[in-house]
Amino acid sequence: MPFKFKLEKILKMRHEAVQEMLAKIQQIEKDINETRLDIKVKHVEIKSNQDEMVETNYQFAEEYLRILKKLQKEFEKLHEKLASLREDRKQAQIDLVDARMKAEALEKLKEKQAEEYYEEMNRIDQLETDEKVSLKFATEMLKKQQEEEEDDEDWF
Repeated sequence: MPFKFKLEKILKMRHEAVQEMLAKIQQIEKDINETRLDIKVKHVEIKSNQDEMVETNYQFAEEYLRILKKLQKEFEKLHEKLASLREDRKQAQIDLVDARMKAEALEKLKEKQAEEYYEEMNRIDQLETDEKVSLKFATEMLKKQQEEEEDDEDWF
């Protein structure tokens, strides 16, 4: 009979948790890269508006300053988002390590129980084999004894 691990469903759930954490980290990495790109774009937009303001000799300075202030706020929000995403990534990596450790602990338990199970099966098989050999030996001895008794009876 093959070994059946009683906690197989929990082990499967732990492996799924590891996969979910990996997917979460990948998504966070994607968001970080997108945010970095947004920061670069926003930086170029700010620089472009500053250059345009200088080229027009500050004719519409008030309008440019309003636009630049708005862009600067957006730029700062993107930096805050990036910092938040980095913290999320850090926590997700910690959670991944924890999930992997839990899954590995259950894997080791499964391996240990399987080893114990197969050792017990081998021990039982050995006992059965020993019993069969003993019965065969006892049967042969009885048969031999009966033959000897029959031979002894023939002499009389």
